[in-house]
Amino acid sequence: MRLLPTLVIALAASGCRQPASAPPAAVKEHPNVLLVTIDTLRADHLGSYGAANAVTPNLDALAKRGVQFTTALSHVPLTGPSHASILTGRTPPGHGFRNNGGYVLAPTLRTAAEDFKQAGYRTGAFVSAFPLDRRFGFDRGFDVYEDHLPRGNDRRRTPYVERHAEATTNAVLGWLAAPRGGANSGPWFMWVHYYDPHAPYEPPPDLADRFRSAPYDGEIASVDRELARVLKTLEQRGDLGRTVVLVTADHGESLGEHGEGAHGLFVYDATMRVPWIMAFLVKGEGRVWPTLALLTGVLPTLRG
Repeated sequence: MRLLPTLVIALAASGCRQPASAPPAAVKEHPNVLLVTIDTLRADHLGSYGAANAVTPNLDALAKRGVQFTTALSHVPLTGPSHASILTGRTPPGHGFRNNGGYVLAPTLRTAAEDFKQAGYRTGAFVSAFPLDRRFGFDRGFDVYEDHLPRGNDRRRTPYVERHAEATTNAVLGWLAAPRGGANSGPWFMWVHYYDPHAPYEPPPDLADRFRSAPYDGEIASVDRELARVLKTLEQRGDLGRTVVLVTADHGESLGEHGEGAHGLFVYDATMRVPWIMAFLVKGEGRVWPTLALLTGVLPTLRG
């Protein structure tokens, strides 16, 4: 199975032209792959998707040097089933994962991590919410599956539902800092999941005042800067130019539209339209694609 050549060609054709100091030819065939899923992220709350007051400079910059789909749609407004679709390329009737909890990915389903593992990639995942706990089968194919969530007494949450973006990023950077060579040589596939935009909306203290009237957007701003830490680390390591980055979301959030406070019931654009941004190479000329993209297309895109 060939992984990624199709994606790299597509990115180049879409405007991500090679810089003067291009990576070696081998990098085109075997780049690192960073898949970022941001829970509960509406596309129309990013600057690159037209939100005038958004504070998402890093996601917007990624779009400017890569490809952004105008319309990308989830198949279900629930974390577990939607990620099952992202990681297997199947709709909920196809993978059978119908709700958060109570379901496990069938061992007969091939996942993205298993494909990359078979192709010789190191694989790591860093998730931030209980619906993606390893007990549900999402860890299959990953060398490292980091789902250590803190416990707490917040009655609005289950005791171990969420790890904030900063802590997830710290875990990611720890994995990236492992000495190279031996078992840590060669390309890697990494999935990073941020949960912060999910309710309740509580931006970090340093952003709370700024986003007092729009705490959901404050949570998004927090994730944006944590993604910047990851990208900056890759740049400092000399890896950014040979890493394919794909950022999307599992679903959006109603925010009171159509009488729904959050998500999980209705399938209007508010909960089903998500961002899809991907980039390869440090420099490039971004392009917006009007083609409809579905989250079941993430795995076929990465498979090439």
